[in-house]
Amino acid sequence: MRWSLRGAVLACVLFAAAPAAAQRPAPSSGSAAYDRLDLKTPESALRTFLTAYRRGDYVTAFWVLTPISQTAFYTHLARFDLSRVARVPASSAYMHAAEMIPAPSQMDQTDISFVFAHAMTVARRLDLMPLNLAGMPEDMSPANMPRLGNRIQLTDGKVEFSVPLQAYRSPVVFRMVQAAHGRWRLEQILPPGGAVDSLPFGLPTE
Repeated sequence: MRWSLRGAVLACVLFAAAPAAAQRPAPSSGSAAYDRLDLKTPESALRTFLTAYRRGDYVTAFWVLTPISQTAFYTHLARFDLSRVARVPASSAYMHAAEMIPAPSQMDQTDISFVFAHAMTVARRLDLMPLNLAGMPEDMSPANMPRLGNRIQLTDGKVEFSVPLQAYRSPVVFRMVQAAHGRWRLEQILPPGGAVDSLPFGLPTE
């Protein structure tokens, strides 16, 4: 009986401690700016991305993408496959390459997030943005925008949000993934008729 009681007490202690362990904050990434981003839940991470993208803070938007999606973006750029980076027709990709791919000497920072920011800034100027957030408010906080869209829990643990946007005939799908240390990141943005095999922007092909 004594051992049974001890076992029950130990089980209670472990059960009580489990939530605290699960809620332990993520360790520092080495970047205070990145650590301040709210990536605790799929929804908060998506709001962080959309807010940054809407404001033209493309470096921050890039940080919310998964490492695989970040690498995919850079690979598309290196191959001059600009139709997967912005709404650039494949036939005119080389015409825009000189603008969208900056020379290192013209960059303030040469890490990939700033290359992404440069490409998005050029795409915005040319009206070729890969994601059109027209009609979305500047403030996308839960208080100002309580509902982003329909949330779908996938069997592999990923979460999708189906978000109606003014510029599209049907909702745009945002797929979220829980990455290292519990932070949630954006894996793919899939517009209607988009390419499911293209990251991060599943832009429709010609």
